[in-house]
Amino acid sequence: MDLQRFLELAATQGWRGIALWGVLLAQALLWVGLVRLHLALHREGAPWEECIGKIRSAFLRKLNGQEEISELKVHRYAPLVDRLLALHFAEEKSDRFDRWLLLRWKIREGLRPYWIRWGHLLIAFGVVVWFLYGLRIDMGLDTLKRTPCDPRLLWVWLGYAMIIAWKMVHLQGNLERVQRALLLPRRDE
Repeated sequence: MDLQRFLELAATQGWRGIALWGVLLAQALLWVGLVRLHLALHREGAPWEECIGKIRSAFLRKLNGQEEISELKVHRYAPLVDRLLALHFAEEKSDRFDRWLLLRWKIREGLRPYWIRWGHLLIAFGVVVWFLYGLRIDMGLDTLKRTPCDPRLLWVWLGYAMIIAWKMVHLQGNLERVQRALLLPRRDE
């Protein structure tokens, strides 16, 4: 990237130069938001096979099953998994269908902030692309290439945002596996 060229453009283009600084700031905020979302999702990543295996074995074993169940109550995997386990044990006297509905609702409620944050980032992406399109009409695309405001960097951002969305769907699938292991543990899952 040519930082000198960017600084020259920002200094000589008047209001367009200020707009370039705004686009640069907006792109930086987009990247920071995406990294923060990635780190938040990384905290939710539990060792899924171990977690589900321990839940299944605790509920399927006749011998030492109660010890394993009491160990599940204090074990820490990931924040959403821990909330599901705590809710399951708090509501274990209720009907299985009621617990299924409650756990399903808690999974969606737990994932909702991540999806909302992701949606806000996509809206901000659209605004920045729209703004860059206006600058491209005024200044031309060749002047913006190889500067920190290069529009091609946004497509890299969008690709990673799609990977983050896939991770959120994967997280939901794993949480549903935890739900099944709590309610209907099967040996062959």
